Amino acid sequence: MKALVVKTDGTMNVVDQEWNYNQINSAVGGWIEAIYFAHYPDHFGYINEEGKIAGLDINELVTDYWYESGTKVLLGDYIAGDAVIFGELDDDGNNTEVPEYVIDKFFKLREKVYG
Repeated sequence: MKALVVKTDGTMNVVDQEWNYNQINSAVGGWIEAIYFAHYPDHFGYINEEGKIAGLDINELVTDYWYESGTKVLLGDYIAGDAVIFGELDDDGNNTEVPEYVIDKFFKLREKVYG
C-alpha cells in the first residue's frame, strides 16, 4: 500500500509496502499521533506524538498543508518531525493507500516552499 513519507528536510518518498504500527513508528521516530486535514477527509497522516517535546525540526510542508486544509490550528502551532500520509481509514479502521492527487499536491507545495 502506498504512503507518502514527508521528511523535515523537504524530501518526500512514496513507499509502497505493507504498513504496520512498527513501520509507521519507525518512519516518524517514536510514538504515533494521527493528524487530520479538515477539508480533505479522504486522507490523514501520522506524526511523532512527542515531536515538539523531543525538539524535532519543523516539517514545513506538512505544517503548510495542515494550515491550508482549513484545520483549526492555534496560531503558531506546527508539525514537528517526519510524517507519513495515508488515504482515509476503511470500514475496519485500517489505513488505505494515499490518493495520487495528494501526492501531486505535496510535490507542488514542495516546489512552492523550496523553489
